[in-house]
Amino acid sequence: MLLATAITQAASPALSGFTGESASDPVIVPPGPFFGIWGVIVIGCVASALWGLPRERAATAPYARVQWPVSLVQLGFTAWLLAAVSSPVWSVPVFLLMLACLGVALRIVVTTPAEPLTRWLLGTSVGLYTGWAAAAVWVNTATVLPGTARTNPAYLGLLLLGAVISLVVGAVLFRAHPGFVAAGAWALLGVVVSTSAAGAGVLGIVAGAGLAVVAAAAVLVRRRHGEPMAAARFPR
Repeated sequence: MLLATAITQAASPALSGFTGESASDPVIVPPGPFFGIWGVIVIGCVASALWGLPRERAATAPYARVQWPVSLVQLGFTAWLLAAVSSPVWSVPVFLLMLACLGVALRIVVTTPAEPLTRWLLGTSVGLYTGWAAAAVWVNTATVLPGTARTNPAYLGLLLLGAVISLVVGAVLFRAHPGFVAAGAWALLGVVVSTSAAGAGVLGIVAGAGLAVVAAAAVLVRRRHGEPMAAARFPR
């Protein structure tokens, strides 16, 4: 199930007709190259599903516990792409459901003992996915705002604040998992680049300050758990 849905997820961009960036995207949408992280996530999902395929691994934690939530996320990705093409407003609730399932899966990963390669492979794919989704769902919301709201600095600033809060809360819940923190920081860095290029200085400052806050929160959480960020080890 995990492998089948991972393959479906990998094939869905070509089948859905989703083209990515739009000229009407709000200024807080990161530049195109930043979305290359989706490729890393999708490939990571397939690789971690293949690693978890043998029965002795699939039938024990953490794989036995994350199969359903991660499979639902991978199916949700396909639904999200279809919604983005046909009815963009529905992409937001789909993304929120994906984020909820990812949160369940990553919490399982960080609290369940596992062999090193499982911690690295499964942890990285789920961690990156969750961190990116925690920020991207707010950016996604900006793209479906009506009319002039998508260019209103106040609304966009509130959405950025929501992304930062989500990432800080996630850093605490997921013990500042390196994959989660890295993907969330990558998303905020993309916002800094896009807002700076568009001359939206205030929004750029908000995104930059948010990036610093998320980094500080991650360092504090890792220190509390006795694992400095420099060690980049995955919690047992």
